Amino acid sequence: MMRFSTGLALGAAMLLIALPPPGRADAHMLAFRSADGTAGSTIKTKRIRADLAREIESWSGTHACESHARARSALKPAFTRWLGAQTVAHPGRKLSAWGYHSGDIWTESRIVDGKRTCRAGFRKLIAYAEFG
Repeated sequence: MMRFSTGLALGAAMLLIALPPPGRADAHMLAFRSADGTAGSTIKTKRIRADLAREIESWSGTHACESHARARSALKPAFTRWLGAQTVAHPGRKLSAWGYHSGDIWTESRIVDGKRTCRAGFRKLIAYAEFG
């Protein structure tokens, strides 16, 4: 029976934690806010929020999957549809501010047949609209 010292076992555990697993998925932040149309106003605003992550297709490529530009181009159609639907659902109210923020854009890199590939998508994308 082999005996390991506590320091050696702790060192081995720290090494396992520090090494990234193959196909590791990293998270990145993405956010945007329109200019506030009600700044300094006393108009009561109504804020609507929704998680659009399931409405947005994931994207893939050979590199730059973590690019915020690629993430924005993937979310733009779904966000535009949602914002249009909210505007129609609130007739007579002025859209004063809108935007989105994400706590979770996942990316994963893999090597398939000797070639690097990547895939990315949203786990969460909170869209909001404020009406005055």
